[in-house]
Amino acid sequence: MSIVNTHHSAYDRMADRWLRCRDVVEGQDAVFAAGTRYLPRLKLQTDDDYKAYQMRALFFNATWRTVSALSGLIFRKPPAIEAPKAVLPMFDDITLSGVSLYVFSQQCVLETLITGRVGVLVDYPPVEAVGITEAEAQRLNLRPFMAFYPAESIINWKVGTVDNQHVLTQVVLAEPFTKQKNEFEEETETHYRVLDLTAEGYRVRVFRIDDKNEDVQIGNDIYPLMNGKRMSRIPFYFIGVDNTTPEVDSPPLLDLANANLAHYRLDADLKHGLHFTGLPQPVISGYVKDDNTKLYIGSPLAWVFPDPAARAYYLEFSGQGLASISQEKDKIEQLMAVLGARLLTQEKKATETAQAAAIHRAGENSILAAIALTVSASLTQALKLLCQWAGITEEPEPKITLNTEYFPPEMSAQDLAALVSAWQQGAISMQVLFEKLQKTEVVSSSLTLEEMQAQIEASPIPRPKPKGEGA
Repeated sequence: MSIVNTHHSAYDRMADRWLRCRDVVEGQDAVFAAGTRYLPRLKLQTDDDYKAYQMRALFFNATWRTVSALSGLIFRKPPAIEAPKAVLPMFDDITLSGVSLYVFSQQCVLETLITGRVGVLVDYPPVEAVGITEAEAQRLNLRPFMAFYPAESIINWKVGTVDNQHVLTQVVLAEPFTKQKNEFEEETETHYRVLDLTAEGYRVRVFRIDDKNEDVQIGNDIYPLMNGKRMSRIPFYFIGVDNTTPEVDSPPLLDLANANLAHYRLDADLKHGLHFTGLPQPVISGYVKDDNTKLYIGSPLAWVFPDPAARAYYLEFSGQGLASISQEKDKIEQLMAVLGARLLTQEKKATETAQAAAIHRAGENSILAAIALTVSASLTQALKLLCQWAGITEEPEPKITLNTEYFPPEMSAQDLAALVSAWQQGAISMQVLFEKLQKTEVVSSSLTLEEMQAQIEASPIPRPKPKGEGA
């Protein structure tokens, strides 16, 4: 019996939430494919009836729009990266699979927004490198790299005390492994990478599950070496919503995903009701149909009934049920707007004060800032280890900082005039003025002080000089 694929209790508790959020973010195809998981079958519905019921519905993917918008706010400014020059070329392909550090950080943010959990492993190609020259290692691209693991791949973990520190002592990662079945076909099976701490140091093992449902180790135990020595820590880093520990956070947009699904179910009921109540239903009373007589709707032939009291008419829906469903949909759309999907509704900027706008965005900003800081902290630790493993010890110490300023500070015309006046009166320096203009994004962050001064000098409009700078 396999035990390597045993799940942590927190994994089982969160798995349904992760799947729900991932399906919602993926969109209508994934939600429809889940069938009755998200849209219960109505009583006595046949398979064909249910399919028609579902196909009439529209899944409006407010959750993905929100995830995309929130990620865009973080990356409206590129991450600030500090690192030794020797390691910078690695950042163009941080995964050894063509993914740059910038794109890698975007993946981490997106996954944290969707599931609230990401794992980053710093690893080294499993090649015997004893006695190999530096030039040969470069030719073979033998260097440390980062690997990305979504929440669903981190199936088990343990923590313990080592040297009076609370550290990760084991983590089990589920990885898809593709092998060639024949010349044209491939097949995929799951491998389990077990990282743990032993008395001999950090160890890596890989397992698969055979046809008898038993664990089979692939290859031997591996003890990665860093600068010729075995490692005393597992080089795996967790990214949560507001922490870098193995603790599992709930998906930050779970409430929005739930509201999105409720909106989908209401839309299905509304479209179902419109389909049946909107179609015209002819009714004839006081007339017994003859088997040989055919009555055509919309034909040029007249209907003649022997009984003068007979009459024909259409049934029309006059109830308020559909209006109630439509109103409830509107309420949920407003709820989704509050929860983050503000693309559904247009903000009344004309009547919203700056203070009100700041309060309106406070919750969203706090989640974004927490995610940005957590991703920055974990990736910075991973980069430090990557540099150590590559033998790079030059300054500066590697660091990546994601943007936490999502809305530029407002600067009114009066504020700008007062700031320029202070510079003209000699109360502040040109450097202070320039930094303030950059912070409020009046001046581009890519512009230097010298470039701005050159643009001012080149302007045909005469500019007053501040006191103390000459005539």
